[in-house]
Amino acid sequence: MRVISASFVAAFLLAAPNLAHAQAATSHITCSQIPDAQRFLDGLKPGPNTSAARQHLDAAKQAADGGNDRQCVSELSRVNYYATRSAAADKRAATHPATRRHVLCADALHQNRPGGSDYHGPAVAGCPRRTL
Repeated sequence: MRVISASFVAAFLLAAPNLAHAQAATSHITCSQIPDAQRFLDGLKPGPNTSAARQHLDAAKQAADGGNDRQCVSELSRVNYYATRSAAADKRAATHPATRRHVLCADALHQNRPGGSDYHGPAVAGCPRRTL
């Protein structure tokens, strides 16, 4: 029994600075920052993290309208979590070349691809233009 309680105490002491840091991080969030959070979310690309952040922002607005500041701050901290993840994903997508879609251009057997004589879509960068 002492081994279990000693390991629990050790785990708690190791986690205590992280818990204090998490509380400090959420303590500076206030309900007055809802408009700032809305503007930040408006600049993010659509995705699952952005959707989750929007849901939590709506819940924060409802909590603020109901006068529940503690719930509002809690929801805004979740908005911050998902918005941060979404912004990081947007940054990775913008800088990582593998996320760009590779388009196959026309060749002798595939004239229905961009640049081919049977292609009827918009011009595609990197594929030769069809000459008439």
